[in-house]
Amino acid sequence: MNGFRNASYVGFVLFLIGLVVTGYGLYNLTIEKKLDAVGIKTKGKVYDLAVIEPYRKALVEFKDSKGKKVQFEDKLFWNHSFQKYTKGQEVEVLYDPADPIRTAVINDFFQRATAPWFPVIIGGILFIVGFILRKIMLKKAKELDARMGR
Repeated sequence: MNGFRNASYVGFVLFLIGLVVTGYGLYNLTIEKKLDAVGIKTKGKVYDLAVIEPYRKALVEFKDSKGKKVQFEDKLFWNHSFQKYTKGQEVEVLYDPADPIRTAVINDFFQRATAPWFPVIIGGILFIVGFILRKIMLKKAKELDARMGR
């Protein structure tokens, strides 16, 4: 075995990791798509900001269709210098009436698109880099084997 062939295994691992991460992102996209289909929009209020220096995360409360108060944490952290939300701010909330606690999200494009699309993009990059690395290293390994007479 030569070093090029060993390096091709790194490409294979990156390829597989890329597939898994992309699959995870696509799964999250299907969840968002389902929420678009069955979700109910309502108004919510940012009742607090969770602080994990230097980041902030909105804590939102709203009343569901049955009048029950529901509280949830925003999916994304924001840098403290970028004040996306403030305490007391009114936001639009989207939730599935069958499970409002687990499905509630702030209905903002950036909020809803970042979580599912980020793994799709990163996974796609890993997939492509792994595929190219594997092909290049296998080609070099075959060339080296031919020169060495193996």
